Amino acid sequence: MLFQSHNRQNVERCGFYYISPCPSPFGSPKRTYLPQVALQSHTRVLSTASRTHLTQTFVNPSKDKGIKEVRYMFPLVDGVSVVGFSCKVEDRVIKGVVKEKEKARQDYQDAVASGQTAGLLEQLPDASDVFTTTIGNVPPGAALVAEITYLGELKHDAEVDGIRFTIPTAIAPRYGSYPGDLTQSDATPARGEAIKITVDAIMAENSFIKEMQSPSHPIAVSMGATSDVPDAHPQMHKASARLSLGEAGLDKDFVLQIVAKDSGVPKAILETHPTIPNQRALMTTLVPKFALPSEKPEIVFICDRSGSMNGKIETVISALEVFLKSLPVGVKFNICSFGSRHSFLWKTSKTYSQSSLNEAIRHVKRFKADYGGTEMLEPLRDTIKHRYSDMPLEVMLLTDGEIWNQAELFSHLNEQVLEAKQPIRVFTLGIGTFVSHALIEGIARSGNGFSQAVLEGEKLDSKVVRMLKGALSPHITDYTLEIQYGDDSTTDDDFDIVEKVSDCLKVNLNTTDDDKASKGKKPISLFDDSIDLDKKEQSPAVDHDGQGRYSHLPPLAPPKLLQAPHKIPPLFPFTRTTVYVLLSPETAQKKPKSALLRASSPHGPLELEVPIQVAETPSEMIHQLAAKKAVQDLEEGRGWITEARDESGQLVKEEMPGRFDEMVEREAVRLGVQFQVGGKWCSFVAVEANAPKPKDRDGDESMTEVEGFEFLDEEKDSAGAAGNSEAFGVPTGSARSRSRRGFSGMPILPPGSATSQAASGSGGGGVFGAIAAAGSSPFPQQARATPTGAPPSPPSGTPVSANFTVPPIKHAKRGKSKKALVGSLFGLGGGGSSFGGSSFASGSGLFQQFGSAQPVSSLLWPPDQMMQATEPQSVAILASAQQEMQGAPMRHSPKVARGFYDPTIENKDSSGEDEDEGEEKVKGNELMALIGLQTFEGSWELDKALLKIVGMNKDAAEAVCKKERLDKKLFATCLAVVFLRKKLAAEKDSWELVVDKAVGWLQMGFDAAANQKGFEKAEMLI
Repeated sequence: MLFQSHNRQNVERCGFYYISPCPSPFGSPKRTYLPQVALQSHTRVLSTASRTHLTQTFVNPSKDKGIKEVRYMFPLVDGVSVVGFSCKVEDRVIKGVVKEKEKARQDYQDAVASGQTAGLLEQLPDASDVFTTTIGNVPPGAALVAEITYLGELKHDAEVDGIRFTIPTAIAPRYGSYPGDLTQSDATPARGEAIKITVDAIMAENSFIKEMQSPSHPIAVSMGATSDVPDAHPQMHKASARLSLGEAGLDKDFVLQIVAKDSGVPKAILETHPTIPNQRALMTTLVPKFALPSEKPEIVFICDRSGSMNGKIETVISALEVFLKSLPVGVKFNICSFGSRHSFLWKTSKTYSQSSLNEAIRHVKRFKADYGGTEMLEPLRDTIKHRYSDMPLEVMLLTDGEIWNQAELFSHLNEQVLEAKQPIRVFTLGIGTFVSHALIEGIARSGNGFSQAVLEGEKLDSKVVRMLKGALSPHITDYTLEIQYGDDSTTDDDFDIVEKVSDCLKVNLNTTDDDKASKGKKPISLFDDSIDLDKKEQSPAVDHDGQGRYSHLPPLAPPKLLQAPHKIPPLFPFTRTTVYVLLSPETAQKKPKSALLRASSPHGPLELEVPIQVAETPSEMIHQLAAKKAVQDLEEGRGWITEARDESGQLVKEEMPGRFDEMVEREAVRLGVQFQVGGKWCSFVAVEANAPKPKDRDGDESMTEVEGFEFLDEEKDSAGAAGNSEAFGVPTGSARSRSRRGFSGMPILPPGSATSQAASGSGGGGVFGAIAAAGSSPFPQQARATPTGAPPSPPSGTPVSANFTVPPIKHAKRGKSKKALVGSLFGLGGGGSSFGGSSFASGSGLFQQFGSAQPVSSLLWPPDQMMQATEPQSVAILASAQQEMQGAPMRHSPKVARGFYDPTIENKDSSGEDEDEGEEKVKGNELMALIGLQTFEGSWELDKALLKIVGMNKDAAEAVCKKERLDKKLFATCLAVVFLRKKLAAEKDSWELVVDKAVGWLQMGFDAAANQKGFEKAEMLI
């Protein structure tokens, strides 16, 4: 699969890759792709929906090195429901389940850290058609098979009056920067650039297939049978298509058109969920056929003329000529060209006439892709701002959709169309091989229009004309859906039950019930001597899926009839419309008779009754399509919750503006977890299912990482430094923070040893690398310009090792005492020590973890913002440090380089303090040290920094965890909490909220028995 940058010059492969550091400290990381062995897609089209099974097979080419973390990015058509994710690495099979995004990330990190093969599948927050998969701990020579299953709602292709199915083989290039390393690393080419595609189509028995064709690829078609049963008795409603050449190059999207008899006939299918009692889902779909008198609106064509349209501008010109020639007399029209700037043909729209048409045609024929970048919001905003207020506005947007920032567009259209209820509609025509379906579909949904896509060179006349017909149709915005239940015992319609979606939007926020319930109860004393404020409260249920993070929000019961999309979009001829309803167990448990669509127009009421067919076999397909559509509504600023009202009639979003965003996210997570569909706020996480746990050196099962091989993505330079990098913001986790080895595979020095204290930055991973030969300098060219013995200070942002940049600490001022600096560093650390155990990108620590010892020639000093000594300071480093790293005994205690703070060590500073005096300073400031070591979520790592403070040996602590089968983070957190409560009780006012957060983390992540055991052992040891 391809990724192309906006300028078309930087091409990268979509597939499994790992990131290795650049040998140069000033270079960028390198993205290396694994050889692709096989890529195949099998799709089963069922009437108007599809189920696709995508399988990619890669191999680790190294026979002796594993891969710590491999990533995979791939595109999907907008709006599909990813419902399955699994990966097989040798005999390890991991299957994914949907959880709240942050919970999924944490589970992934924990699994990788414990040595398991694990996977994480996420949707990019700013591009719903791009997904990333991260897999940890791939053994040497292993074959890796990733399988992704997704459901899709098929669009109607107006050109052939049939179904259009698309498999994207490229991530659409985007204008602007995405907050990730999408195109900022060197890439090595991936071997294997082809895909095998098979599509089986099964229509309703009375809907025979007339034709299957592809405008993008040569195909071979078998009519009457599917690929899995090719020799079965021929049936006219079945067919199969495959690539006639066996496989296709990954240079453009695969498009298949299926023309079948009566494929647009209205259908309503009721499905029963196989595992949720009394849970049902209804799908109503049709391609409308009705005609109303046309209106005379204002029509503005907004045309993309950015650089990315080079090679597609001819298609834009052809489409505009058809549009302009097809306009009826009486409309007003204008043309807007945009890129980095935008301009209009006329200041305001002109009436359609021969002279205005001739002028517009001449203008269009001069089109070139010469407007620079792609900025869509401003031309759209100006078009709406300068419209005629006395007539509807119809916008025709022609673009390849190559931008990242889509949310702003959706939000602006929601404000104008949904909230202000302006008579505005936006139709989109996506042009090109790499069109962003997420953008063109999202704009059409927000703008109450519809979208179509066309490849370069594909016939488009019918699409353009039918889009124009839609734009000329009257505005109808009050479509409603009713479900009618017939009484089986009578034919009297008076006994029919009717359930309306609109009747289910009144909710009870319970904001006043608590006050009522508290009346009559015994008053609570404000001072009760019997209360033990340190007593641990009852632990709530373990938060398996991450929804517990919303426990502070008021309860909001979902409607018993949840319609998706919540607002039925306008119905246009030749465009498929599908509406779903999730019927909760609280609905009438009777067999529904029909679905009734109603609306009103200036020409009279509109109505359609569709008989409901009940699916014989319970299934999840319609449920998952419905859930995805509902989640999509919420992600784009719409959905039932935006119109939910309390019992007084006030909108929930107006009553609770500060919490409404979280309530929307909570509802999306609820739907994703309940029906197992991924999305912006939900991810698939897969942990190892059948692989045996690795053995430790004593032959016992261990939770540490496999130690039998090195890793390809831990490439070492002369310094032995290991690199790490993030792509798409996917967390790398802290796989090595709890292992016996550092990133480079070097053994961790024994706790308490002089070198271990001096060289360990976090105490929980490998050696940080703060040991250098006395007098050595990484900047020899600057050595003579510095005072005698003072190490030079490179500019802010200088990498400390192969892939590590120390951000400036703004509040570390000149002359600041070391004691004050300790608090500054700890306050920024957030995850382990100030250079501690988790990656910065994951939010659990400031710095990426380091784990390899650095020889004398490779140490880079941190920027001078890290610490400003009051007078020149030299660092005495013993040459025997290098010998100890190789196993030789160490006779002297080395000093640590300036700015690398380890709580177990305090160097002599300019005041002449020795190590013992500095250590006493740390002992006198245990509170700030512990607070600095706590992660944002409330936990502590079981590292030497923590254990030094609480007075415990690392080997002893790990022995307790192993013997009692305690999670290390759980035990570390219990130790910290007990230490604060027992040793620092006098400072409770300072640590009370810290402990509350820690207890909350324990209760959310572990059951009561595990927490109790952890506290009991901590109490015994402190």
